[in-house]
Amino acid sequence: MTVQVATCSAAQLFSGHLLGDQVTGDARILSSDGTAIVGELTIPEYQRPYCWQDTQLSALLQDITAHSRHRPALSYYLGSLILHQAHGQLNIIDGQQRITTLALMGCLLQPHSEIQASLLQGLEYEHPISQQQIKHNLKWLKENFSSQPEYWQGLVDFNKLQFTLVVTQSEDDAYRFFETQNTGGVRLGGPDIIKAHHLRAVDKLHQKPFAKQWESLGKLDDTVSALLKGRYWQRISMRELPSHQQKKQLRDCIVSEFAQLTGKGEDIAFGRTYRYTGLSGDVSHHQAQQGYDVRQPLNAGVNTIRYLSYFQGLYNDYWEKPDLPHLPGYHSLIVWLKGMEGCGYLEGLYKACLLLYISQFGENQLELAAKKLFLVVYSRRVSNQKAVREKSIYAFTREYPVLDWIGLSYTPEQCFAYLDSFVLMVEGSNLDKNSVKKRFMDKVCEFFVLELKPGQYKESFAQAITLKVAGDPL
Repeated sequence: MTVQVATCSAAQLFSGHLLGDQVTGDARILSSDGTAIVGELTIPEYQRPYCWQDTQLSALLQDITAHSRHRPALSYYLGSLILHQAHGQLNIIDGQQRITTLALMGCLLQPHSEIQASLLQGLEYEHPISQQQIKHNLKWLKENFSSQPEYWQGLVDFNKLQFTLVVTQSEDDAYRFFETQNTGGVRLGGPDIIKAHHLRAVDKLHQKPFAKQWESLGKLDDTVSALLKGRYWQRISMRELPSHQQKKQLRDCIVSEFAQLTGKGEDIAFGRTYRYTGLSGDVSHHQAQQGYDVRQPLNAGVNTIRYLSYFQGLYNDYWEKPDLPHLPGYHSLIVWLKGMEGCGYLEGLYKACLLLYISQFGENQLELAAKKLFLVVYSRRVSNQKAVREKSIYAFTREYPVLDWIGLSYTPEQCFAYLDSFVLMVEGSNLDKNSVKKRFMDKVCEFFVLELKPGQYKESFAQAITLKVAGDPL
């Protein structure tokens, strides 16, 4: 691994000091090994849009102000910039948000300097989100600088704003730094990091359309969370997920599963195929699955992008924004479930189960499957004495591998046999008062039309809902 490390000011960075044919002698930015760092700063197509907002701008100005007040003789440290050097360019792998924000400040505070001229020649922003945010941030900064322009010109001194440059010759090395060191004002989540990993694996000729496809997906967090459960919680290689509060560890799991562990190869979708053999020996094949398999191996680039795109589509169509007039019973169940209180962790497992089922069997008996999955997954709401804890969901899947019941089934009927083998138990405490558990059971009785009174919940609820779910669809 060849890595160059150097320290420089924002003034050096923005004044053409990286352009080797224009700078000589002491003006050059030298790395720790004495070699000059040379290249034009550029933003690769696959980078996320510029998205710093008022909160980040305000925090940066407050930090610079406080630093100037308490340590006026020292430079203000803006962190590291991770750059990939290739073909005369220094591609910004990590640092775009800070660089762009400083560029906007430079345009306003030093409008006739060589810094401003250099900025206008350098960075380009084609993404509509970047363009809109730049316009907004320019307006915000201009309004904040307008009352005291001379004060801010003196305070935001580009000669006293300092970066560490980390420059690699290999794009892979640059992203290893990026994936382990992400330290911007808006900390990247796992989906943001895996985006960069896969777009750089796409041939440069096709990067732009795939970058647009990725941006059109919107927020992937919920879909990725469901897929992660589907891939982690399988009995053959059971893996525990960090708590949602352990953001760094959870992000590391996402990056590992959907970036670092992906292979090299073509866009392959694994799935079930039925082969029918007639009496005369003639053979016909029928594809049961139309898309990708939740648990399939993934390849970097197009394969993983399309895999995530496929499941984001399923998530939107069957959970987030269901518009299914041909499945009225399923639609009403999902709308009802999304209004349940105290069931957030159960909902996470339920969504993972739904994606797994729909990816394998499509809409085949989907309403009945959704009801049976509800009975199993949401059983923790009535079998627990008190609240449903996050860790209890993992323990539940170890005892009742509901995701495996779906994933290992060849037909919906086989899956239903596994689900129907589950025996619902009701823990009878806290049913004589207005507890979350009792309110949950009240709502279940109302939705499934169970003619039970609260005094009957302990003895009769489990049997009544089990019979209802095992019967005809709503």
